[in-house]
Amino acid sequence: MEEPSGQEIPSGQGMPSGRGIPSGRGRPYGRGRAVRRPAARRTRLRFTRRFYVLLGILAGVILLVTLILTLSGGSGGNFKSLHAGARLSDAELNRLKVNELGAIMILVYHRIGEEGKQSRTPENFLSDLEYLYEQGYRCVSLRELVANHIAVEPGYTPVVITFDEADPSQFRYLEEDGRLQVDPRCAMGIMENFAKEHPDFNMTATFFVLPQLFGQEEYEEMKLRYLVEHGYDIGCRTPNNVELGGLGDAKVLEELAESIRMVKEFLPDYEPMAIALPGGSRPKNPSLLGYGEYEGVRIAFAAALLEGSNPAPAPCDHDFDPLSLPRIKAMDPSLDTTDSGLYAWLRYFMENPERRYVSDGDPFTVTVPKHMEERVDMEKLGNRRLRLY
Repeated sequence: MEEPSGQEIPSGQGMPSGRGIPSGRGRPYGRGRAVRRPAARRTRLRFTRRFYVLLGILAGVILLVTLILTLSGGSGGNFKSLHAGARLSDAELNRLKVNELGAIMILVYHRIGEEGKQSRTPENFLSDLEYLYEQGYRCVSLRELVANHIAVEPGYTPVVITFDEADPSQFRYLEEDGRLQVDPRCAMGIMENFAKEHPDFNMTATFFVLPQLFGQEEYEEMKLRYLVEHGYDIGCRTPNNVELGGLGDAKVLEELAESIRMVKEFLPDYEPMAIALPGGSRPKNPSLLGYGEYEGVRIAFAAALLEGSNPAPAPCDHDFDPLSLPRIKAMDPSLDTTDSGLYAWLRYFMENPERRYVSDGDPFTVTVPKHMEERVDMEKLGNRRLRLY
């Protein structure tokens, strides 16, 4: 088994205490004799410049808090979790073995049916999800991985799930009593039910589609729209499963453009951000994946996925290349003759926990053990803070 490349990634508050000021009562004038009280004076309330300055500051603070909560999803709970890493002590980081330069698994599935090297039964696919959940893995999208926006609770590990070739077993509709429903035994049905029972798993996936588009031709557009509306991503694959390594630049651009055009035929405003390379074959000029144009179709993939058998480096690792991301096949351990499938790597990370990406809970901070500092690519940090412990 090839050892993964590890990676590490990248405020006190004081609250003033106030005291109430007791109000005093006036004392009568003179001793032992009635005193005529002076008539009450009418006072005119005057606002000083300081009052207006403080009022402006208060309004600015309210606006800022509102904006932050909105950007974090409108939930105070989400805002709290996003900044949990900034409050963890070094002792807590050590206890959780936080390492945001650790390796991240990108899993690939093909069919849900009979068990095989590229197929999982519905029961075993569900078992995969349950085991990942129990072992402290939480889903992030491929889009989030590439953008290095990994919002996973402290102490947990991100995992990316992908599906290749748009097999009908991945997404199938059934008609019952005149109504359509997602087949509970297809991949989508299993994931949606799992998400209801485990909302903190953050269930999501990327589907790399071919022209067959999950079968059921009459529902092709409906299925693609369902994916987008339910938080899944749609990726591209060369229409005829053509490997790009043996093609000239013009033919590569044609294949890439056709894969994008196929998606846009149904979703004109959708921009596929990733492509799965058949056979893991990259074009001779890999830059064509990230920038190009063919007959009016703009090509700008942010990620290209291989069919390798290793975890991917962390986004801030020097070795992280979004246009060359390896994946791990999800298969039954009894069929894993190369010892490079999902369960082989799960066992590896149990035996070598220091190699596993473990989140600090704050997507705006990359936290890494001090001895791994030299492996951090500072240019990939962007506006994130690097924290060493």
